Amino acid sequence: MYKSGLFICLLALSVPLLYAQEAPQATKVELPSGESIMDKYIEATGGIEAYKKIKNSVAKGTMMMPAMGISANLTIYSAEPNLQLQEAEIPGMGKMLEGVDGKIAWSYNPMSGPSIKTGKEGDTALLNAEFREENWRKKYSKIEALAIETVQGEECYKVQLTPNAGDPRTSYYSIKSGLLLKHEATTESEIGTITIEILVKDYKKVGELLMPHRMEQKVAGQELTIVMTEIKNNVDIPKSTFDPPAEVKALLNR
Repeated sequence: MYKSGLFICLLALSVPLLYAQEAPQATKVELPSGESIMDKYIEATGGIEAYKKIKNSVAKGTMMMPAMGISANLTIYSAEPNLQLQEAEIPGMGKMLEGVDGKIAWSYNPMSGPSIKTGKEGDTALLNAEFREENWRKKYSKIEALAIETVQGEECYKVQLTPNAGDPRTSYYSIKSGLLLKHEATTESEIGTITIEILVKDYKKVGELLMPHRMEQKVAGQELTIVMTEIKNNVDIPKSTFDPPAEVKALLNR
């Protein structure tokens, strides 16, 4: 479904990156298990039974990069088991696409053309597309609570999640509410390995689930804000929605 976790916008990866930010020092204290923190997050956002009722979702909103004067309409389609399509319509630049069809991850950029994501980049995209967020035990081989840090004015558990494939990622869960407030990860791009930081905000009820409606993303000096204005679950989404465009299929045929 539309994730409160990692959302990597291809627009942020298509512009020059200036510098990497250094993470703050963590406080060492006695901590609960990472598994118990994840269980609390699922419960805080609606509970496992509420998650099981959701088969797909469509999220619509706006993506903004103020420093570059860019604002784009954004739509994210997601469906079980691991289907996803992200569309960003940018005035003067055209439509930028990223998708997972269940087997491969791909992107299409009018400026650079189509591409197939492979290696760690592909592993990350496939992981992010997995729809059943409540099945985190199947996605991660190790979950470890590392420290307590303050995020958005709240004390949070800093948790490292090691997926079955791909690089570890770090999430920060509010000790008080159990909600995810921040996410950090590394990803591969055309210019090398980069760090992505996302602040997760403005949780609102969508049916039985609490979902974030605002994400403030930093990609090594570039800032990008995503504001969702509408999220709908269990809607009619033709399966063909997740088919790669012709340009990507041509790459596969080669």
